[in-house]
Amino acid sequence: MLISTWEWIRLLGFLAYFYFTISVIFGLLRKSSFVKAHKNLIYHIHQNAGWLGLVTVIGHMLVLIIDHYEPFNLGEILIPFSAEYESLPSALGTIAFYLFLMVIMSSDLWMRTMNRSLWKKLHFLVLPAWVLSLAHGVLIGTDSENAFVIMFYVASGGGILLILMVRTISQLKNKGNISTSHNH
Repeated sequence: MLISTWEWIRLLGFLAYFYFTISVIFGLLRKSSFVKAHKNLIYHIHQNAGWLGLVTVIGHMLVLIIDHYEPFNLGEILIPFSAEYESLPSALGTIAFYLFLMVIMSSDLWMRTMNRSLWKKLHFLVLPAWVLSLAHGVLIGTDSENAFVIMFYVASGGGILLILMVRTISQLKNKGNISTSHNH
């Protein structure tokens, strides 16, 4: 069975989004107090999912070049707002790609040579990258009206928001406990 380039584009796009979502979820969980027993496993899932996301998004971009129905040229893929087809949603995907690439490169290749404060700031660019990738999929996806696809986006968005809120509340409580213990 031969799958069309359109199906490969969607599959690779969904896989990239899925892997980046898993990476973000496990990255957020990594600093949560309730997962300390599995910290190493969570780190490896976080890191590997990020790399799998990067590889699949590059595959997604390459298949766009060979698609005959709505082909993109390399410039349209790499330069935001230059695509003739769906310029804004395409640009959101391109910008998300660059942000994910910056986060992965700074984390896995340059982290040891980088100022930790700068690395942390760069690393949190993963959140806007993820939001842009979600917007890209929703706006440009020809199957974004499919009930399964809608549930996929809602569940992933809700999951990220929930974990982000839990992590934020946990950090605020820890800071509150630390500041009150210093006052005594």
